[in-house]
Amino acid sequence: MPKKTKQSDQESLPSLVLVFGYIAVKDLERREDRVRVLDRLGYGNREIASICDTTPLTVAVMKSNLKKKRKGQK
Repeated sequence: MPKKTKQSDQESLPSLVLVFGYIAVKDLERREDRVRVLDRLGYGNREIASICDTTPLTVAVMKSNLKKKRKGQK
């Protein structure tokens, strides 16, 4: 039986983090809502894009638009 190394433990963490992200937004239908929740949970653009099946640039634009909406409501 091969001995587990720290590197193999660390390699499994990103996929586990993505699974938690999928679980966090599974009931949300709108992509904008998913991006907002994942952003507040501290996910980066790449991780959010992976979870929402889009590109990191699209996520960045959506986050920018959400920020503008929040400023307009204040």
